This record gives sequence, C-alpha cells and structure tokens, in this order.
Amino acid sequence: QMLSKLPDMLNAEIVLGTIQNLRDAVTWLGYTYLYIRMLRQPTLYGISHDHLKTDPMLETYRADLIHTAALHLDRSGLVKYDRKSGNFQVTEVGRIASHYYCTHDTISTYNQLLKPMLSEIELFRVFSLSGEFRNITVREEEKLELQKLMERVPIPIKESIEEPSAKVNVLLQAYISQLKLEGFALMSDMVYVTQSAARLMRAIFEIVLYRGWAQLADKTLSLCKMVDR
Repeated sequence: QMLSKLPDMLNAEIVLGTIQNLRDAVTWLGYTYLYIRMLRQPTLYGISHDHLKTDPMLETYRADLIHTAALHLDRSGLVKYDRKSGNFQVTEVGRIASHYYCTHDTISTYNQLLKPMLSEIELFRVFSLSGEFRNITVREEEKLELQKLMERVPIPIKESIEEPSAKVNVLLQAYISQLKLEGFALMSDMVYVTQSAARLMRAIFEIVLYRGWAQLADKTLSLCKMVDR
C-alpha cells in the first residue's frame, strides 16, 4: 500500500520541509514500517538474497524507491528534482496538492487538461477525470436512472453513460441541482463524489488562480461555492 502512495507521502514531507534532498528521504524511509517489512520479508518486495548480502541495510534499494517517486513528482510538476545533487525544491502546485490531499496522478490530469479559456462543460469534465474517482464504475442497473438524470442536469455531458467520468459528472450536477436519486448504490456513490468535490474544486481553483487565468478562476470559484452550499 505504501509503495503506491510513496510519491504523495514524499511530496507532503517535502512541503513540510522535513525532507530537502535524496539523503533525507532515504533516512526518512528508514523510520517507516515499510522498511521493517522489507528487512523481514525481502522476497515479498522483489529483493533477492544476493542483493541483501551486498546491501544489508537496503540503502541502495531505498534510494532507488525515492528516486522513482521523485521522478513521478517532477513529471507532475509537484517538485523540482535535481538529479545530480539530489536536492528537492517544492513548487506552488506541490503545496496545493499536499494541502488538498490530491494525488500526483490527479495533478497530472489537471496540468494536462486545464486551459485558460475552458467552458463550464469542460471544467466539469476535468473534475470528473480526477484520479480519486478511478474506482467508480457504472453498474448495469444504474444506467436507466443515470440516463434520466443526464437529460435533467443543467450542463450537457459529452461522454457516453458507459463512461465512469460521465457518472461522476452527473452525480455532482445532480447534487448541486438538488435532484432526487432512487437507487441506494447511486446515493452511496454520490456521497463519495460530493465528499471529495469540495477539496478537489478548491485545488483546481488554487491552480487556476496561481496561473493567473482570471476568467477561469471566476468560473471555478462559483463552482466551489455551489459545491459548498
């Protein structure tokens, strides 16, 4: 579990200032339960016995893990990583991601899709493609109700109802428009979407504000207020 979340945890520590370079990060990883597990059961983590003989404290292995995580953060624009010196420099987007608990995958999506002149339709689409909703699926029994909701929501949705992002989009708009839902499964999904909506919308707003896109910042702030109320 921790390995998959390592880039986001590393970013949080860099933003806090507890980690400033690769050396600090390797030491920090040595204080985690993951490190104890790797020493106790190395084969579970793909560490061979030969590797353990040459690197008994797993310093090289930890450095490799941190290097990979730092590269992910660097590509997503959360951290500036100097490969030669091993130093990390926090970015404003990295601070926003840490503050609003956004994953580096989500920030990558926002970096790719956010443009200065986005319409409301596209803004809802960007939100619905957030990495936090990757586990949401469209169930067969929900399709009819989702189709009806799709026709009633105020902002048109381009995607087909088969797409999970369309479902997220419909549920957020249904919540804002106070439309009633019938299915219990849909209600539980709506709770999940709306719980994440406030922080994700705020994160999008902060990113747009940081980039100085006034028109989009105005639209995003309006959406933040709608979600909060």
